[in-house]
Amino acid sequence: MECRLCGSTRFRLSRLRVPDLSELVFLQYPIRCRVCYKREHVSLFTAFGIHRANKRRHAEERRQKKIQQANPARPA
Repeated sequence: MECRLCGSTRFRLSRLRVPDLSELVFLQYPIRCRVCYKREHVSLFTAFGIHRANKRRHAEERRQKKIQQANPARPA
């Protein structure tokens, strides 16, 4: 999936607004591009797939950070 404006593949869930309630009836959820900040609606299932992928990526980043803190680089 690519952003229609900039072509990025990096998205996050956008906050729900009152006008979004009519979109939810059709199982459409708002997402936002992390590069150009364009907001668009996608299927609810796609949106939560993006959410799960972001959670996994953040968990991996935290794990890598812990490993780096536990094994600091030795000065030469």
